[in-house]
Amino acid sequence: MVLAKFYVTLDKDNCVFFPGQEITGSVHVWNDKPKNVNGIYVDCRGSAQVSFTRTEQQMNTIYRNGRSHNEVKNITTHYQSNESYFRHRITINAGGSDRTLGKGKHQFPFSLILPHQIPSSFEGVHGNVRYTIRAVYERRRKWNHECKIPITVNSVMDLNQIPESSVPVQASGYKTLGILCCKSNPITAKFWMDRCGYVPGESIIFNAEVENLSRKAMRGTKVQIIEKTSYHATRATEFHERVINESIRGKFKDFQAWENYAIIVPPIVSSNLQFCNIIDVSYSIMFAVDPGAFSFNLKIFHNLLIGNVPLRSSFANFQQRIAHPNSQTRTENSTSITNPGREIASPISNDYPDLPPPSYEECMFGGNLRETDDSEHVVYGVGDSYKPRYLTYG
Repeated sequence: MVLAKFYVTLDKDNCVFFPGQEITGSVHVWNDKPKNVNGIYVDCRGSAQVSFTRTEQQMNTIYRNGRSHNEVKNITTHYQSNESYFRHRITINAGGSDRTLGKGKHQFPFSLILPHQIPSSFEGVHGNVRYTIRAVYERRRKWNHECKIPITVNSVMDLNQIPESSVPVQASGYKTLGILCCKSNPITAKFWMDRCGYVPGESIIFNAEVENLSRKAMRGTKVQIIEKTSYHATRATEFHERVINESIRGKFKDFQAWENYAIIVPPIVSSNLQFCNIIDVSYSIMFAVDPGAFSFNLKIFHNLLIGNVPLRSSFANFQQRIAHPNSQTRTENSTSITNPGREIASPISNDYPDLPPPSYEECMFGGNLRETDDSEHVVYGVGDSYKPRYLTYG
């Protein structure tokens, strides 16, 4: 017979941690009658994985009836790589002499300290950096009860330590329509911003101008923040881009301007994904002019730096956040709970006491917690879908 309840609580209510911080929590077991137990332990791990497939053409020479001809086959190849940052197994109950856990409610505390040089949590199309806590109730000659919950790690990226973060940005480009003697007069575009470095929740003040001398009405313009990710597997690298913010303006004839347009940076992982060797993340801002049918867009790019500690010069732009009461989330039977508890001071608040505290907001992208080596009896807390939470200001 299954346990009445089996779940994990963490003392930090938002389940967001920094490298080097201590994680404390408890495993809870509710028995409606005495149960056999080999032991109860907590498995904490942090790792990255990359996985993708490619279909490639392979040329083979076939000999038939004394003649040869070439045959093309489509070969699907799977590429993958893994990287481990830590794995801790904490035994919290080794079982009594008679290996029986009495009837009633039992609470077993545990704790561990995260390593210092580990990357931020990340969920991508072809890979992830993920941190999980799995509680196991090990039984004799029967399947085990297991509960698995994710935590988010935010590795600190301080824009104040990166000189290029405060450098003004300007980019420009042009194009003509038609070919040879039928070329039009140029379409020119430029954009500029006061700096290169931003944090989630902050507004990028964007300015742009387009001058159209082609005599053809333009379909419109758009500005995008683009996340570029490189996934490194053994013998291959896969690249992927996704748009994380987009703004569009419509038709115009001769001139169009974007004046002090605010683009809010959503909750996203910091640039570079430092300490991870198999996934690289970078960002760029792209401004495009669409000439309409039968013509390619004029596109202008510039790199962006996304951190999670803002520049001191922008501290005044952030309003002091009002603390909300801690919340508790619960579902019935083998589940996870986050309990109200003490908030652990972040290294950011220690270094910058004048910086208003951030919130921790879910990323727009997530993943599924179920992994290939998970038992069919694993229960995934409040659900198997997961989105990392990143520091967000403003």
